Amino acid sequence: MEDRGRLSIIAELIRDHISLDGLDQFLCQTGVEKNDFVVIQPSDFSGEIFAIDGSNAAICSYLTANVNLIRAGYAVYRKRDWQRTVITFDDLFLADPKLSGTNFDPYLEHFFGLNAINLKESDLDRLSSYYREMQEYVAINDALNRSHPGDIILYDGSFEVFEPLRDVLATIFSRASEKEVALLAVAKSSSLSWGMAITLPFVQHTSMAASQLLPGEAWYLSLKGKKVDAGQGKWGGQTYVVRFCGESEHAFRVDVPEYLGDDMGQILGKLTDHSCSAECLGYPHALFRAHRDIRITEQEGAAARERLIAGLSELGMAHKEIRMLMQDYHDILEMRTRF
Repeated sequence: MEDRGRLSIIAELIRDHISLDGLDQFLCQTGVEKNDFVVIQPSDFSGEIFAIDGSNAAICSYLTANVNLIRAGYAVYRKRDWQRTVITFDDLFLADPKLSGTNFDPYLEHFFGLNAINLKESDLDRLSSYYREMQEYVAINDALNRSHPGDIILYDGSFEVFEPLRDVLATIFSRASEKEVALLAVAKSSSLSWGMAITLPFVQHTSMAASQLLPGEAWYLSLKGKKVDAGQGKWGGQTYVVRFCGESEHAFRVDVPEYLGDDMGQILGKLTDHSCSAECLGYPHALFRAHRDIRITEQEGAAARERLIAGLSELGMAHKEIRMLMQDYHDILEMRTRF
């Protein structure tokens, strides 16, 4: 039975997380000042925008290994016009720690000139995440090869990644710098936090504060020197909070490699007109399109599972063996049928 007293306590804690009771405490504890918010000045942009995304769907798990359907690619825009969507990877991945070298090393060597991946901190779930991230980086690399100086590449996510893939990112940053292409990571969700007595959401509260300080404006704020828990910070760049469109209430964490230096205002100015679509107000439309085109639907995941079952049957596996492989015991307890 639900404890009403405990419910009230939880509700109060959630309210304390979400509500911003005035600006003074926020500004004092984070070190943010009004003049830290830089208004974005829109500018014309005739180049291309490449938006990178990936998707991952669990197909089956047999405790010591997982099978996932993974897809990665990018959408390309010129101004507000979609040009094309490119799928760079769309296949099943068997996450088995003992196959890590076989799965990762050929990609690392061929695309990034790296010898091997160090997966000391891996587990099954993280292996699939690593593999999806690696395929997204392959998509970034492909976009770089097809881009021209002055183009913009947007990555759906953050560059604050686990150690094994940081060398891949360093290689990508170097290539983007040589190509004179702007590369930004835009995170739809962020764990950036502030607060002393309780952990508070920094991006959301920064957006609320800016709505009072700079109503109706697009802006960006550097986290440099601010009292914010921003993770390990070992990826080699700067993190910002950005509102791409003044008509939107949403702001996003944006990671920017060090090679871009002081070009943030100019780059973001090129993105403001691209981020005011009614379909996704305040979010770069190329990333919206990439998400819609690349995501793996529930139906696609189910179809991949059926194809795997058919393939196992063709190889001579018995029905009970496949059922043991595919069925989660929780489904048995709940009397659900998945196979």
